[in-house]
Amino acid sequence: MKTKVLIVSLRAGAGHLIAAAALEAAFLRSTPAPAVRNIDLLDYSTDLIKFLYGKMYLDLVKVLPELYAYSYKHYEPSKKFIKPRFLIDRFSFSAFFELIEDFDPDVLLCTHFIPAALVENYRRKKSKTFNIAVTLTDYEFHPLWIAPNIDLYFTATQEVKSSLMYYGVTPEKIVVSGIPVHPKFSQPKDRGRLLRKHDMREGSPIILISAGSFGITPLKEVIDELGVIMAEFQLMVVCGKNADLEKELLEKQKTQPRLKKVFGFVDFMDELMVTSDLLVTKPGGITVSESLAVGLPMVFIEPIPGQEEANADYVVEQGAAVRARSVSSLIYKLELLIADSGRLKMMSRRASDISHPDAARIIVEGVRSRLYEKSFSLSLFL
Repeated sequence: MKTKVLIVSLRAGAGHLIAAAALEAAFLRSTPAPAVRNIDLLDYSTDLIKFLYGKMYLDLVKVLPELYAYSYKHYEPSKKFIKPRFLIDRFSFSAFFELIEDFDPDVLLCTHFIPAALVENYRRKKSKTFNIAVTLTDYEFHPLWIAPNIDLYFTATQEVKSSLMYYGVTPEKIVVSGIPVHPKFSQPKDRGRLLRKHDMREGSPIILISAGSFGITPLKEVIDELGVIMAEFQLMVVCGKNADLEKELLEKQKTQPRLKKVFGFVDFMDELMVTSDLLVTKPGGITVSESLAVGLPMVFIEPIPGQEEANADYVVEQGAAVRARSVSSLIYKLELLIADSGRLKMMSRRASDISHPDAARIIVEGVRSRLYEKSFSLSLFL
């Protein structure tokens, strides 16, 4: 009978879902592959919970980042609501608890702290025997990730492991794995072939911009401002699901010869990253980890206060990125980096040095060897 693994995430930002998808792919590539289900907790909740944990969170981050920053740093008062919240959760997530009963998993693997706390409480109250593992998805630890009796934690760095230990988690329950990215980010690629595929030129620096990085700054105006840079470069922009922006930038291509490619939502970000020399992005934990996995230097702009600022601090400290606090700073730093191929190469090496492209595989190995196959060999993959 196959071992059953239930991966539980939550769409408070896309990163947690992407991490869950990376883990699902890694489990399915392992031998023998367990039975895996990958779910978003909010799909099994009430409309009120969907609003509170999903839309309201995203709106708060976007509209009132200072308030979010305050709540991130001053989380202690929220502890008084934990017990009442569990009473609310009992009714709000009844469909999720039914799923647990029906699927009967051996392991629950959580990529967000809310499902981690939820399933730990449920296991304790119902005297269940499944194991619980938690994958942290940022380069800084926050105490909200702590729940009692978690069987195994996976962290981005040794520093995050140290923080967990400070809060009482025993070291044997912590694995420094890195943040999971899809296995395709660790697969070798022919950059020359990808340059031809995406109609980009060798020898001219390629800047990749993630349009979602620009919260209050209109991206089309930023592209106009990049015209002051005298050095040659090529620009690719990924607009995601922002169809209006994609349409505007496609029109702008007619007057901006450096704007070579405009994409909507893509499922080949790994190819674009390998093709590029520099990424302009917000420092989300998953985006940072994907970039590090392919050795791509970064320029950070408009991070969310709290975890994204901490991510930026870590990668800048390690020499794999710089931070721009304004459009004028962005243009200045891009101009410096474009003109200094030696520094770009150094930043690329540092990105590779601190990367964990096999994090998802390491987590799968950790779950199998420590939680449900104590004597299982770590040689799991073909």
